[in-house]
Amino acid sequence: MCGRSYDPRFLFSWPIGRCSVMGPDQLSGVMSTIAREAAASNGKEVDEAALAQRTETFRKSVEHDSTAYYTSAHVLDDGIIDPRDTRDVLGMCLEIVSTERIKGNEGFRGVSRM
Repeated sequence: MCGRSYDPRFLFSWPIGRCSVMGPDQLSGVMSTIAREAAASNGKEVDEAALAQRTETFRKSVEHDSTAYYTSAHVLDDGIIDPRDTRDVLGMCLEIVSTERIKGNEGFRGVSRM
């Protein structure tokens, strides 16, 4: 329940983790509702087959884009850790944050993972 906008020192994911505003079924349902309302307000008929196909394509896209592997590949977190290593990683992170924070160049926005 955190993101880069909250300026965390570390942000890790487990392999089964998901990162999304809402689930793929809920988000595709919202898209379907908006499409129906837009068609109704314009006085047009809704093509149910095309809408169902677009909704399913969108749902699959949201499901793919919310996986931990996708978000880690796009540097939205600091990496994926094995759940069995959580205690060790948490210990290292706590040790790092217990020391005085090093200030770098104020205009520099960070270092990307390679």
